[in-house]
This record gives sequence, C-alpha cells and structure tokens, in this order.
Amino acid sequence: MLLLVAAGDPPIAAVQQAAASHDGIDPSRLRAWVARPRSAHWLPRVTLDASRTERDTRVVGVTGTVESDYLRVNPSTQFGVRLSWDLDQLVFSKDEPAAAWTASRLIDRREERARRATRLYFQRRRLLVQLALDPPGTPALRAERENQVDEITAELDELTGGLFSGRRTP
Repeated sequence: MLLLVAAGDPPIAAVQQAAASHDGIDPSRLRAWVARPRSAHWLPRVTLDASRTERDTRVVGVTGTVESDYLRVNPSTQFGVRLSWDLDQLVFSKDEPAAAWTASRLIDRREERARRATRLYFQRRRLLVQLALDPPGTPALRAERENQVDEITAELDELTGGLFSGRRTP
C-alpha cells in the first residue's frame, strides 16, 4: 500500500541530501574558512605615507666644540611605503576559533535540517497510508487530514528547495 500512496515521492536519502545542501554552503568551503585566517597572514600589510612641508629646519653640522645650527628653508615632499607581516599569526591566528565555531554551527544546522526533513518525510508517509487504509468518515475530517499532508509537503518543499513540488532551486 505504501508503494501506491507514496509512489511519486523521492527516496529518503535524496530528501536528506537536499535538506542538508539547500542552505547553499558547500562543506569544502566550510573547511577552507577554518584554514583561511592563518594563510591570510602570508600577505603583508601595506602602509603608504606621504607628507609635505613648506619649511624645514635642520642642524647641518658642528664646528669645533660648539654646535652650529644652519637653518634651511626648503619645501619638501616625502613618500613612503611600509610592508609588515604578523608572523606569529601564521602559527595560530586569533580569527581561527571564530571561523571554526561558525563552521561548526553551520554544520550543526545542516544536520538539524536533515533530521527535520526525515521526521517530516515519515510523518507524511504515515498520514498518506492512514488516508488510504482508514479513510475518515466525514468530509471535514478527510479535508483536515489532507490539509495536514499538504502542510507537511509544503514544509518539506521549503527544507529541500522544492524537491516535492518539482521546483528544485539551488
């Protein structure tokens, strides 16, 4: 009887996979998130400086035992480029725990979506078998049970990106 009432349903493995992957985050990308903060410190931090002075006072020399100040007034422009690396961050980046925690939460969320889809899938199947084997005596009760099946189907569609309605979205 189950084969007849749920003939058009996808297999449970496809439902679980669709529910887990519908969040759009590839598990290999999650692993890269954890490694990326450390590898990012291979790149230098670049600092650019520029300054312009209209008057510049400098000590030019010393004559005998007395310091002689020579005042020169020269407009000048200076440019500088500085590169710096945080080499200690290559061993353990302070951003790694946050990235690992975020990846862990996303994996937990994927697993919870798959568990929820599994529960709904089999709840829907039980309702379909009940409707087929023990149809409700009143039209109102039958409509209520069919409405429950539609509600569960809609939830499964939301979890799987339209797997049950055939409108599969990436």
